Amino acid sequence: KKVLIALLVITSLTVSAQESVLLRLNYTKGDSFLVTTESKQSMGTQGGMNMKMTMGMIVADVVEESIKTESQITSIVIDMMQGGMTMSYDSNSDEELDQMGQMLKSQFAPMMEAITYATIDHQGNLIDTKQDPVVPGMEQMTNRAMNTINYPKEKVSVGSSWTSENENQGMKMTMNYTVSSIAGGVVTLDVSGKVSGAGTGSIKGKTTVDISSGVPTSATLEVTISAQGMDITATTNTTTTKI
Repeated sequence: KKVLIALLVITSLTVSAQESVLLRLNYTKGDSFLVTTESKQSMGTQGGMNMKMTMGMIVADVVEESIKTESQITSIVIDMMQGGMTMSYDSNSDEELDQMGQMLKSQFAPMMEAITYATIDHQGNLIDTKQDPVVPGMEQMTNRAMNTINYPKEKVSVGSSWTSENENQGMKMTMNYTVSSIAGGVVTLDVSGKVSGAGTGSIKGKTTVDISSGVPTSATLEVTISAQGMDITATTNTTTTKI
C-alpha cells in the first residue's frame, strides 16, 4: 500500500509540474543571425530543383510592440533540370558560366544586392515588409528563409496546438502546430496542414524552438502540391544560428 501511495504521489506531482512556456520572440537590438535553407523540389518527369541559400539577418530595432529586421541573401547554389536541360549557378564561384548559368545569374544576382526590411510583432506576426530595391521573385525567396512562426497568445504545454494561415500568389497554406515535447530549453513542434487555392496538397514536418529567444532554430517541412496538372513535392530544411 505504501508503494502504491508513493507511486500515486509521484504521478500527481509529475502531472502538476508539467511545464508550460510562453513562446515569444525575445530579440535584442543588434542580434545577428545566419539562416541556411536547403530545399529540394521534384516535379516528376517535368524536372526538379535543388537549392541551398544562406541569408544574414540583423535586428535593427526592438520596441514594446514590434521588432524591425534587415535581411540580405549572402549565397545561392542552385541546380535545376527543366525540359531536359540542366542549369547550375553558384554565387560563390568565379568560374566561367555557360549560357544557362548566365541566365540564372541574371535572375538571382540582383536578389543578393537587395535588402529586405521587415517589421514583426513579438508573436511572430508579420506587420510590414519592403525591399530595396524591389526584385521580382524576391519575396517568395525570403519568405521561405524567414522561418517565422505565429505563436499563440497563451502559454503552451505538451499537447497544446494552434493554427496559422498565410497566402502567397493565390496559394493558401494552413499550418497546424502541436507541442510534442518541452525539454532542455527547447520546444519541439509537430507540423501538419493543407494547401488550398491555386494548388491543393498537404504539409508535414517538425520544428524546434529555443525557449529563451523564441527563435525557431531548425525546421523540416515536406509539402506536396497538385497545381496546373503537375504534382510537386518540396522538402525544405532551415536552420537559424545566432552569430
